[in-house]
Amino acid sequence: INRQTGCTGDNSVKAASYAINAVASKTSGDLDFVFVGPTCTTDIRTIGDFAELWKTPVIGYEPVFEARGVQELTSVINVAQFSVGGVAQTLVFLMKELNQSEITLIGSVKVLPNGFSLSNDLRNYNKVMKSFTIREYFEIDENNADWSKVDYRLRHGARMIVICVDFYDIYSSLYNIAIRTLSGFRFIIVIILNKPPDEVLNQPNIKNLLYGSNAFIISPLQEQFSDALSYMQNVLPTLADEQFTSFHRIYHACYAYCVGSMNGVETQTDNYHQAMRGKVVTTKYGAFTFDNSGSVLTNYAVFTVDPADMTFASVMTLKSTPKDCDYYDCFELTANKTPDLLWTLKDMDPPDECVARNACSNYIPHVIAGIIIVVSLLCTAVVYLKQRTHRMNIYKMTWKVANHTLKIIVNKNADAKMQRELENRSSKDENALTSRRRVFGSYALVGTQRAEYLQFKQEKKIIFPEETLDYLYTLRQLQHENLAKFYGIQCNDDNVTTFTVLHLLVERGTLEELCLDRDFGMDETFKSAFMRDILKGLQFLHKASIGYHGHLHAATCLIDINWVLKLALYGVTNFIVDCMDNKNIRLPDHAAPMITYPQYVCFPPEHIREYDETGKLPPRIVRGSPKGDIYCVGMIFYMMIEREDPYMLIHSLERPNPALVKEIMDEGKMPRMPVEHNLEGKLLEKCKDCWNRNPMMRPDIKSIVETIAVVYPTAKGNLVDQMIRMSEKWADELEDMVAIRTADLAAAQFQTMKLLNEMLPASVAQDLKNGIVRPPRSYESATVMFVQLCEFYALMKRSKPDEVINFLNDIFDQFDKVVKRHDAYKVETTGETYMVASGVPHENEGRHIFEVAEISLEIRAVSYTYILPHDKDYKLRIRIGFHAGPLAAGVIGIRSPRY
Repeated sequence: INRQTGCTGDNSVKAASYAINAVASKTSGDLDFVFVGPTCTTDIRTIGDFAELWKTPVIGYEPVFEARGVQELTSVINVAQFSVGGVAQTLVFLMKELNQSEITLIGSVKVLPNGFSLSNDLRNYNKVMKSFTIREYFEIDENNADWSKVDYRLRHGARMIVICVDFYDIYSSLYNIAIRTLSGFRFIIVIILNKPPDEVLNQPNIKNLLYGSNAFIISPLQEQFSDALSYMQNVLPTLADEQFTSFHRIYHACYAYCVGSMNGVETQTDNYHQAMRGKVVTTKYGAFTFDNSGSVLTNYAVFTVDPADMTFASVMTLKSTPKDCDYYDCFELTANKTPDLLWTLKDMDPPDECVARNACSNYIPHVIAGIIIVVSLLCTAVVYLKQRTHRMNIYKMTWKVANHTLKIIVNKNADAKMQRELENRSSKDENALTSRRRVFGSYALVGTQRAEYLQFKQEKKIIFPEETLDYLYTLRQLQHENLAKFYGIQCNDDNVTTFTVLHLLVERGTLEELCLDRDFGMDETFKSAFMRDILKGLQFLHKASIGYHGHLHAATCLIDINWVLKLALYGVTNFIVDCMDNKNIRLPDHAAPMITYPQYVCFPPEHIREYDETGKLPPRIVRGSPKGDIYCVGMIFYMMIEREDPYMLIHSLERPNPALVKEIMDEGKMPRMPVEHNLEGKLLEKCKDCWNRNPMMRPDIKSIVETIAVVYPTAKGNLVDQMIRMSEKWADELEDMVAIRTADLAAAQFQTMKLLNEMLPASVAQDLKNGIVRPPRSYESATVMFVQLCEFYALMKRSKPDEVINFLNDIFDQFDKVVKRHDAYKVETTGETYMVASGVPHENEGRHIFEVAEISLEIRAVSYTYILPHDKDYKLRIRIGFHAGPLAAGVIGIRSPRY
């Protein structure tokens, strides 16, 4: 196995040959080579052309679009369950169903890792296949867009607006496009994805926006998505949801090659399409079949957002079956539609003409007097209907989770020791911070959503009074960035003796784990951000009708993938305690404790006393109150400052002293206060105020926030801003270490600038080095020259791969020497073509045409004397052409910039 970096703008054939030589140099005997990847259209195309001559298979695993047709790259197969032709055919079915004949197509200017943008590929596909009419096409720079102009073009375009979602910030882009407003004007919104919607559009705010826009979503249909995800995460516990599809495709790429080889498929062939045609590959993650072009037969679906549980529901499924290949497709789709209210959009009138002019008449002033009268008469009716609707929603029990939608996933390989070892990684791991993930002994699946849960054994049916139903309904509706979503409660099910409380699962870790992990550098950046997040979430709960958290400790403060702290398991403890006191539920037999002793002793003494005045009963959930939450805040802040649990029990080898609870309740025992502390001493004093045994004397949230601002004056803004400042601080501290390795740094900088000067003109490279971003601009006159090696493919057929690469390196190096003697810039080499420009970025007052003419003559002279080492009789023939005129130029890309 040899890994080479591709899709960087460099010569992809060079990377491929390096891989072949690296493997061949370490292995003896004849080898079958196979390329897994690359992930971009340009490299797939170039390596695919060479692989046909080398008789080497290429197995792609990311969606790519070959504009030259499916029969061009006969050595390439692709296991990505997506194709431009598939979504195009699905779009045609949707257009027919909605009686639409033309569309407005929108995409992003962002170039994806696998090639051009999805919208550009779809447009190129349609230029050949002519499946539908594109009335308007444009791409949006989401970071620098004039949204008013975008709105103007959309209003003047077709009724059906098709948006290819390859934006960095999906929600902001869709919001700025104003899809909800356009839907209100009877435009039809269609979203196109290259992955399942559960992976791309799973954020609640995006779902709400799509639901409010009556949007249709076209994407590949991946059956048993949640089961496959769960299975793979059992194997790879740190795998994030958004990484699943890429891992899934890479696995299938390697597996498909092995299955083909074991079943007699010829690998040393120039037509791997034919060899793999119709092959069925079955893996533990599903089965797939290759069509006549070497691509996987993929089913597609049209989804909408189901308002009942805000999940994606398919309203049309399209099954793929093989057929004889046309220019792009070797499959056809058969549609199966399910009833849905959104199909009635076809019966609505198109947008009014005034929408395009943004001049629809407003008749409200003419009837305002009548409206005032009507409103005055309807006020009472509206209030009554709202109260009635609220009561109806209460009795619908939207918070109740049906047992058949609930599945408990148990990771038998995860124990406490394994979890701590995986989560508290060594600081030597350079990716420990970004790759940190929790390892769950078990979690719940509610439909396709993962959830954390508390599960009890239900002894008898629970009767819900109206005020409890109202409370749980309100709890289900809560939305806040610092609260983990409350999914609901599973209870009162026939033949099921469990009572389960469910909250959104948050992946990265808990605040308790971070506090106790000494390798994790929790400086004032993290402390202040996490403290503010806790207080913002708590303040929202206290101001809402919920009124309290009740189960607040460091283990229920969860850190999500974006390093935002969310409070979990809030607002349910009083209800749970009531059920336990009434003998409706109890702790399961032989189950691990839900609360550890170090967590239990951090609960408010007044609530522990309500449960156990003796201090001898085992730890259990206790009641909660707003003032009790303030007590818990003091314990959490103490743990963040001291990096130890308040009573130092977690790392103790001794059994907990039963008298400790009694001392806390009766003698006012508090955590040990350090003798010396800097500014954080003020915060510890505030923690001590939070532990006041008189709840009414405890400080309020506003007072605690003011103390945090005094203790951490420089830690302002959100965590992202603070992380940037922290990185700058680390960079300053690393200067001493860099000084020790000055020689190595100088050499690395020289190599970097040398590489950058190869990729960019010297002046542009120097600007980038100095932090200056040179904007794109137009030039009135410049000259561009192309040099092509004639009969190159004939030479390749009678040469070995390494001989071809050595030849290209040698001849292009000689061309480079010629160019360096002139006021010109080598732009790119692609295959056998060499490109040079003069007059950009350095404008040379019309000399560019003379410079290029002299270069062409010198390159021709080189060709006359060039001798090919492995074929002395070969005469190098080249074709040279150049042209002068206006052009535009600028730096494209950030990680791998090209001019």
